[in-house]
Formats: sequence, C-alpha cells, structure tokens
Amino acid sequence: MEKEFGFEKEMGLGLGSFWSEKGSGLTISVPPLPPSKEDDLPQTPPATEPPNRPLPPTPTTRTAPTTRPFTSSSDANTPKRPPPSRPPPLRPQAPLRMNPPTRPGTAASQSSVKFTTSTKRLSLGSVDSNRRPIKYGQGKYRNVELIPQPSDDPDDPLNWPLWRKELNFYSLLLMVAMTSVMKSIFLAVNAQVAEGYQVSYTAAAGLTGVPLMISALAGFACLIASRICGKRPLYLASLLLVFIGAVWNTNVQTSYAECMAARIFQGIGWGAFDSLFLGSIQDTYFEHERGTKVAIYSVVAVSTTWGAPLLGGVASQSPSGFGMQFSILSVFFVLAVPAVVVGAPETVFDRAYTLAQTPITALSTASSGKYKTSIPAPRKTFSIESAKAYLYKMKPYSYTTGYFDSGVLLQAPRAFIAPTTMLVFLVSFLPYCALWGLGNSLSLLFHPMPFRLSSGSLGALLTGPWIMATATVAVFALVLKGWWSNTNTISTSRLQMFAPKTHMITLAVGSILSFIGILTFGLHIDACMTRPEDDDGMTSVYALEYLGMHVNFPAVSFLLGLLAMGVYVLDATARPLIRASTMFTSSNLGVALRNTTDMGAGVGFWRSLFAGVFVIAVPNATWSWDGLRSVCMGFAIAQVIVAAVLGTVWWLWGEDVRRWDGRVMKLVDLDMLKRTGSFFDVD
Repeated sequence: MEKEFGFEKEMGLGLGSFWSEKGSGLTISVPPLPPSKEDDLPQTPPATEPPNRPLPPTPTTRTAPTTRPFTSSSDANTPKRPPPSRPPPLRPQAPLRMNPPTRPGTAASQSSVKFTTSTKRLSLGSVDSNRRPIKYGQGKYRNVELIPQPSDDPDDPLNWPLWRKELNFYSLLLMVAMTSVMKSIFLAVNAQVAEGYQVSYTAAAGLTGVPLMISALAGFACLIASRICGKRPLYLASLLLVFIGAVWNTNVQTSYAECMAARIFQGIGWGAFDSLFLGSIQDTYFEHERGTKVAIYSVVAVSTTWGAPLLGGVASQSPSGFGMQFSILSVFFVLAVPAVVVGAPETVFDRAYTLAQTPITALSTASSGKYKTSIPAPRKTFSIESAKAYLYKMKPYSYTTGYFDSGVLLQAPRAFIAPTTMLVFLVSFLPYCALWGLGNSLSLLFHPMPFRLSSGSLGALLTGPWIMATATVAVFALVLKGWWSNTNTISTSRLQMFAPKTHMITLAVGSILSFIGILTFGLHIDACMTRPEDDDGMTSVYALEYLGMHVNFPAVSFLLGLLAMGVYVLDATARPLIRASTMFTSSNLGVALRNTTDMGAGVGFWRSLFAGVFVIAVPNATWSWDGLRSVCMGFAIAQVIVAAVLGTVWWLWGEDVRRWDGRVMKLVDLDMLKRTGSFFDVD
C-alpha cells in the first residue's frame, strides 16, 4: 500500500486524482498538495499515463518561462520592469441633445450600473432605476429626449393628446387676455371717472392701483394653495370672481364705492391667472415645446395690456361712458366660461411617487393593468361615450396630495425673497413703475385746459407703448431666443443659461432706452409749457392756442414707447437669470421647474405690488409741469445708478448670488427635495 501510495504521489496525485485498489474495494483519495517553488520550472510529462487517469486541468495563470538570449552578468543580475502601459484615451462624452445611438450610457442601457440606495426618507431606493427606459419625442422630434420624462399613466398631462393640450392652453390664454385688458381699462378715462363720481384724481387712479396690489397678494396665496388643492379649483374660483366684478362694473355709473368693490373682485381673480399660468405650461408641455407657448403668452399679455386703452378710450365716448368697456368685455365671457370649465382640466400631476416611474415589462403589465405602455394610443373618433368619459374627468376638484410638507409649502415665500428674485425685480423696478405711473397720469396732464383731449385721443397716446412693447417681447421670445445660449445643451432647444457679457449688454441697452424715454418725456412737456423769456405774463398757461399747441403728441407717444421698450428689454433678462439660479441650486428637474415658477411669480408679485403704489402716487407729484420734470429726472438718474450697481453685483458675484439663493430657499438641507441618481431621473 505504501509503495502504491508513493508511486501515486510521484505520478502526480497532487492533481486531485482518485485511485481504487483492485479486489479490496478500498478507495484512497489524496488531497491536493500546495504549490511549490518547483512549479515555476518546466515540468517533464511522464512517459506513460496511468490507465483511466483524467486529463490534467488547463493552466490558467502560470506558464513556462521562455529562453532569454545571452547577456552579461550585470544585466542578468539586474531585474528589469516591463514598460509602463498607457491607459486607453478617454472618449469625450457626447452631449445629451444628440441622437439616441450617440447618447452616453445611462441606467437603461448599462445593466451593471448600480445606484446606492439613500438612507434619507422618501428616497428613490425602491425605484428600479437600472431598467428605466429613456423616452423620446415623435415625428420630427423622434431624436429629442423628452424633458421631463413622462410617466406611463395616460392621465399624465405630458401624455395628453395634442388637441387636449391646446384646448387647455388657449382656454386659459383667453382669460389671461381678458384680465390684462381689465388692468389698464381706466388709463384713458381717469379724468372722466373723476368728474363722473365727483372724486379726486388720486381716488380715480386708485381704481387701477388698488386692484393691482390686491392681485399681487392673491397670486401669492394661489401659488401656495396650488400645492394642496391643485390649479383647477383656483382657476374656477378666479373665473367666478372676475365675472362678478366685470358684470358689476357695467352698471355702477353713480357709485364710486360699488365701482371700487367690483374692481377688488376683479383684482382677486387676476391673481391666479398671473401666477399659475406659466406653471400650467410647464405641467403640460415638454421643454422643446415650451418655448413657443411661453412666447405666445408673453406677447398676448403685453399686447392686451397696452392695447386696451386704444379701443377703450373710443368706446368710452359713447353715452354709456366708461361702462361701455365692461359691457363689451362681458360678451367674451360667453366663450371664456365654458372654455375654462370644460377645456381646462387639472394639470398638477405628481409623477415622483407613482408606479409609472418603473419601466413597462412583461412582469409589471401582467401584475397590474393600471398603466398603459408609452406607445401612443390609436386615434379615436368622436362619440357620445368618449365625450361622457371626458366630461366625467372634468371635476372641479380632482387633485389630492398624499403628504403635507411645510417645507414644500414654504418654498414659494422663500422664492419671493431669494436674492436673484429681488435683483431681477430691482433692475426693472423703476422703469416699470414709471411706465404705469406716467401712463395713468395722461388724463391728468392732457384732459384739462389747454389741451382738452378726449378719451379716444388719450388712448391713442399709448399707441407707442403698445407697438414697441409688443414688438420687443416678440423679438426676444421668437427671434433672439438663442441670445442667452451657451454651448451647454440638453435638448434640441437651447438651454437658456446665464451669460455675463450678454446680460451686461442687455442691461445697458434697456437702461439707456428707459433713461432716454423718461427724461425726454418730462423735459419736452415742461419746455413746451414754460413761458418764453420775452413773454409779458398776461396770458395764462392754460389758454387755448398758446403753449399747449407746442406739445408734439406723436413725440410724446414715441417717448412712452421708448420707455416701454426699455422695460421689456430689461424684463428679457429675468427668465435666463432665474433659470440659471434654479439649475444651479435644485437637486432634480422637478424641483428646478417648481422653483422657476415660484421665482417668476415672485418677480411678478413685487412688480404688481409696487406698480399699484406708483399708479396712485405719481399723479400727486406730476400735477404741475415742474413736478413732472422733477419726477422724470429722478426716475432717469436713479435707474442709471441702480443698473450700474446691480450690473456690478452680477458681474463680480453672480455665482455667490446663486449660492445664496440655495441657502435662502433651504434647498441644501431640505430632505424632501433630495434625490439619488441623475438630475433628470425624477420630475
């Protein structure tokens, strides 16, 4: 037995072979021996192999050394290291806007990528991000990655058919146009209102200023309430208030108190359409579709605001007076009421906490048939059943939130006082308030002697602001939409980012236009209404065909148009600055969209609030020609100083301002807004 054992060891039982002793039934197994130093030397295979011996395993790591050529003793004794290997060059990452075949690897395409599950509450550790598909557009946008990524729920507003999105957009846009008309409806008839109610001009100006201030407060409240109940109940309530106020204003020719009460109703109703409409666009459209809709909204809002006095002044010359404007406006409620009630469903959709975030697989579709695939449903023809199903979903209140977090509710108030919000407001604060204040003082300046302009002629003075403001907004929104662009892109439409040089140029141009318009307006009217040095002083400055005939009213309209152009050139910098701030501070795309809406509404809040104050205050300071000159000079000089200071702040400390936005809005420590994974994973 020992001889056999020794023979077996010499024949390579270290390879793990098993031998059976014939006739005895005894089986001897030998464990593998540890490798020895002699393994490095080449082994000579045996001349003969034992019978039934299994083949040796294939060597994996060690190979026989190769024969080296003859070298000197010094070279032979000196070990040499192999030449260092150069790592392969890194391939530059392709931009996200390119076609899907060149898109960098994502969790959907790389199954080996594993995301670390967060220990924070409400984290996305339970979401299977490794298999989440990337969705792209259709038609000419088939190579465009959809931002934000829609869910697989057909009730998601991003998945609505085109006709439903357009119906919702234009229904709300009609109400935006009507509320914009109501804001400036008294600019051309303030003197007529003061005479009819036997009140001061300041009281008449309050019919415009007070609703503006109330609309700012109402918009702030609606923005917070929309986090709890959605947008549709607020739209319906605002529609009802605006309707009551407009109809009430058609028959208040003898009571100033009733007229003010009706205007307060209107102001409360304006708030929702001012602060929530941009959020509805973000809820419904993808990023590559959103730019055109925002441009249409901006052009319509500006055009109806400054174009309304042109027609309203002419309509107010009728025997019914200024009430005729509200009678004409009330006719449009025949379209607006059913359009909003039937065509504007709820657009708030919480796609961050739904099973629709997981990819559609055979397992998920078999276990739950609640969500359909992302493949577009076939086109359906109109039928009574489909109409009933659509109307059934149009409930006044349909959005419910599964949680109530004070941190999210306080995001809107914090966004209103964020540094970027305040700086964007301050840069256009004086020109914007001057435009509203001087526009509301036209009746005070040119309705009395020696001009005696009618309401139609007073409304015509706003032709310049109407044309030049609308053209400026249209050019920046449609023609110069790439003016703010950097090389960084995330889709086929360019990402509006903060470019310091571009912003400085726009800031300088807007400030210069505002400076020229305000200063020249005051100096021209004061120079025309000042007595010449050789005048004997016997003729009153209010005499007909005396000083008043020197005023060039087309020039006055053009100067107001320059002021309006400067205002909306400065306003063009607001959205790129806000976008840069939210992309810098937000943890994911959903938070960025929400913060963009909040900060934009914050800028509108401060503008409306202070515009209402200046609408009431400016007429008290411009009732004399000297006072008008002083006010215009003060506005012009102050705007130059403010623009220089704010431009310096943005140029030198732009990134610090954005960092302070994150601190003020509590985006750094707010657990509710923290997510794991990519910025674009969850909306």
